[in-house]
Amino acid sequence: MKKLGDIYRTALITGGTSGLGLAFSKMLVGEGVKVVSVSRNPDLLPKVKGLTGVSLDLANMASVSDFVEGYLVEPGVPDLLVNNAGHGAFYEWGVFPENEIVRQIDVLLSAPIRLCRAFAPPMAERGSGGIVNVSSIAGMFPLPYMPLYNATKAGLSSFSTSLALEYKDVPFVTDFRLGDFRTNFNEAVKKESVLENDSRLGQAWSKIEKQLNSSPDPIVAARALRGVLRRRRGGIIYSGGFFQVRLAPLLFRILPSWVVYAFLRNRYKL
Repeated sequence: MKKLGDIYRTALITGGTSGLGLAFSKMLVGEGVKVVSVSRNPDLLPKVKGLTGVSLDLANMASVSDFVEGYLVEPGVPDLLVNNAGHGAFYEWGVFPENEIVRQIDVLLSAPIRLCRAFAPPMAERGSGGIVNVSSIAGMFPLPYMPLYNATKAGLSSFSTSLALEYKDVPFVTDFRLGDFRTNFNEAVKKESVLENDSRLGQAWSKIEKQLNSSPDPIVAARALRGVLRRRRGGIIYSGGFFQVRLAPLLFRILPSWVVYAFLRNRYKL
């Protein structure tokens, strides 16, 4: 079987220094693909041949535009774009910080859209390339007290579907809907300083942490991504635990919304 490096020479990944992004990067490099990983802290990347880190704050739209302009000149349009960067904020809505509202929208939605705007047209003109937008089943089954995360992931899914309609074959556009994975996401989430265990907020966060800590390793998502890239077909792909991959999408389609809300409120003690 051919390696991915025989199909894709280069890849650009956002948020590749840890968790899912690092798993994706290592998988691609192992398959012979040269990977450029953009993040705020590229020095955290392991020293791996074929993996290059570039500093970029995806919340700064001016910096994103400057980066894109330079990248199109050198090294040029990548064979693969993976919009993976994640950022979470966990607050009651009444005290949700204004700066976190802006940052969530910029990192999780605006930046991926701008990168797709920069690279999709030249991929189509060249006749080859693929885009993978990493979204979440949180767009269907929202996480409590994380409204901007849920909304932007749902928006990215919708955007991916629209793009896939416009670009039928090249570039292929994949909405990679992930469930929970065991990463440092819960440690990096911005949240209220005091979470009392007996409060609704504290109980909900405790449940979210338990979900993450008992979830599959990111290598599972990396293997699923490898399968997507081998097929070179767009569409919606799920990856995660059995419930999140097999049952959740089905239940979302067949259950009335009030049942979904009741399930979520009971699950998170709301």
